[in-house]
Amino acid sequence: MLDPQMTAALLGAGFAASSAGLLAQTRAKRALAARCTGLLEQREADGRHIAAIEAEARHFAEVTMPALVDVLARGHRGVPVPGLHQEQLAGTVIDQAHQAVRRLLKDAVSVTREQIGRTARSSVRDMIDDAQTGLQRCQMRVIEEMDRHPDGTAYHESLMALDHLVTLSLHTLQRMRILTGSWPGLQRADCTVREIVESARGRISDYRRVSYTYEPRTGETWVEGRVVEPVTVALTELLSNATAFSEGDVFVQVQAFQTGYCIVVDDGGLSMNPFQRESAARQLGQREVLDVTTVQDTSQLGFAVIGRLAGEYGFSADVTSNSPYGGVRAVLRIPLELFGRGPTDEEIEADRQAAMARTGHILPVGAAAITGAADTSAALAAAPGGLPQRRRRSPAAAAPARSSKPAPADDPDAFSAGLARLGRTIHDTENTPEGDHLHD
Repeated sequence: MLDPQMTAALLGAGFAASSAGLLAQTRAKRALAARCTGLLEQREADGRHIAAIEAEARHFAEVTMPALVDVLARGHRGVPVPGLHQEQLAGTVIDQAHQAVRRLLKDAVSVTREQIGRTARSSVRDMIDDAQTGLQRCQMRVIEEMDRHPDGTAYHESLMALDHLVTLSLHTLQRMRILTGSWPGLQRADCTVREIVESARGRISDYRRVSYTYEPRTGETWVEGRVVEPVTVALTELLSNATAFSEGDVFVQVQAFQTGYCIVVDDGGLSMNPFQRESAARQLGQREVLDVTTVQDTSQLGFAVIGRLAGEYGFSADVTSNSPYGGVRAVLRIPLELFGRGPTDEEIEADRQAAMARTGHILPVGAAAITGAADTSAALAAAPGGLPQRRRRSPAAAAPARSSKPAPADDPDAFSAGLARLGRTIHDTENTPEGDHLHD
């Protein structure tokens, strides 16, 4: 038999061993359970992360990308472009990848649009050159035919109406040249402010509704030839806009200020609302060429034409004021540095003799003060090397001061006769260069 003490010792050792084993087993089970719980939690976290990535991918494809396309490709203003939909992904690889895609899309649209725009503008300019040349030749034929028939006849009146229609068409082509990055297509010598106003008035359909308050102090101030045509085109757009959106007369006056002159156009139509004023200001401040890929309304390009010319030649325009007649007051500001000296006495006499030799008679005094559709512009004579050279034309005699509506608009017969004489004289000296490659 075993000694009781031995038996007790053996039983105690076995119990201790069993207890240690059970304890170790319990700890192992607890560790395994904790590990399993951690794995489950990690799995759930991974599941949530994957779900967030999937949700972000769907949001980027279904919401963010369409908004980006609307803004970048379609040119829709005011469309909000959302950022990350899942905020916990900020700064992650997903966020960085989406930002990279946005930049690539922006660059791709910009490059594609510029390539398409450049090609389209070049094609438009080529077509405009051909059409403009054809219209200019047509106008010269009309003037030649007018010279063969006396003033005041029905046939002569119909030719004048045709000449005016051609002038309107030429202006339409001219504004498209400007918006596509070209120059106005005509170089003129120094002209007076009066001549600019009258020339612009003759380029719109409702020219009889334009009342110009002439004052010798401002009207006989000379504008430098380089900017005569751009200023004339800009004023034409303002007059066209004023007559299109108002009834009754449109009033034009020239005001001197410390650093230049203002040509003020007042109409009696409806005033613009804040949204329209903001849009007009934005277009008048636009200096870039026309983006042909985003043009939505081709009938509202007048302010864009003015903005393009103003940025290129250094004058400015504003339409934010109200007219005292209830409509819009448009102001064309011309700084002093854009004014010229006019022709010298020698140039006046030389051009007068040349005009007499061409027409065979003396130009009636004051004829050039008559409102007309043709431009009172200088000719461009081709030099031996083929480059256009400006030559001056004789200035028109100063018209008598008046503060009321000009006589031509009150007396249609006098207007027609004076316009015919003016048109013949102007077209005798005009020689517009074909093409615009020298100035593009």
